[in-house]
Amino acid sequence: MVKPNSDNKSPLVSIALATYNGEKYLIEQLDSLVMQTYDNLEIIVSDDGSNDGTINILEKYEKKYPFLHIYHNTLAHGIKKNFENALKYCKGNFIAFADQDDIWMLDKINKLVGAIDNYCLIYHNSLFVDSNNVSLNKTFSTELKRYTGHSPLPFLINNSVSGHALMFHRKLLDIALPFPEGQHHDWWLTFRATENGGVKYLDEILVHYRQHSNSATDFLYLKSKEVDTEKILKENIWWYETCATVKGKHQKFIIKWLKAFKNRNNQVWNGRLFLLYLRHLDDLFYLRKKSRTSNFFHAYRSSWSDTFRKKIRDNKNKKN
Repeated sequence: MVKPNSDNKSPLVSIALATYNGEKYLIEQLDSLVMQTYDNLEIIVSDDGSNDGTINILEKYEKKYPFLHIYHNTLAHGIKKNFENALKYCKGNFIAFADQDDIWMLDKINKLVGAIDNYCLIYHNSLFVDSNNVSLNKTFSTELKRYTGHSPLPFLINNSVSGHALMFHRKLLDIALPFPEGQHHDWWLTFRATENGGVKYLDEILVHYRQHSNSATDFLYLKSKEVDTEKILKENIWWYETCATVKGKHQKFIIKWLKAFKNRNNQVWNGRLFLLYLRHLDDLFYLRKKSRTSNFFHAYRSSWSDTFRKKIRDNKNKKN
């Protein structure tokens, strides 16, 4: 059963909510979901084996709102697999992801459906808030540029589309599932959407995106962490290898990019990688809020081997 549709013309939208031990903030999020002004809605909840009060909360909402349905995973699978499980039960023409600790504006779905046009995926701006829903005076658009278009290259080395902010046409599932092992599901969906209908940005704040000690993501780097360059290098190569399997007008470039990137540490400076940066400089660095000159020098520095760059950093630290 879905939320009553008064005119039978609005396309069905599925909200896929992934939960795991989220009792602390869940009620606020659920209230913002069930009170959406959009009139043809279903809420699909996939719980990843919660052992706190999450299930009790969800069951109360399921009894009160017949368009909310709970599905239980017997074993914990992690966020990506939890969302993937929720997608199995989504019947909507459009699908939107929801995190358990955010707060949606009540007209979010209504505005996204009204703005998506013929694009495959749409995403919006969000306000960062603390654990008490107090503004941190930053939005996603203050941190990164947002992209509308049909090229996957802006999402090859950067990403500005977070899962909580996107809604996509269900046809995207035919080419995006199963989610690739080791990759972020939102980044992958966006990458695949670009050449299959395109992505569109709606410049409106439609979610309060909560940052707290247990947040799954740390977009503002509020948690201290050490940088593991070797791990990052492996993750980058894994991502480029995944992207290189996608057929499309940019596949040949991405394959060349992957080969050059893999060879970056085999020489002090990789001129071939640098030339590939220059070939699509504006696209590859589109999401960076930097000048073209800054992007040029960033590409130049990024073409040096990690070993050489580490030596430079160590020398600077010694001088300081």
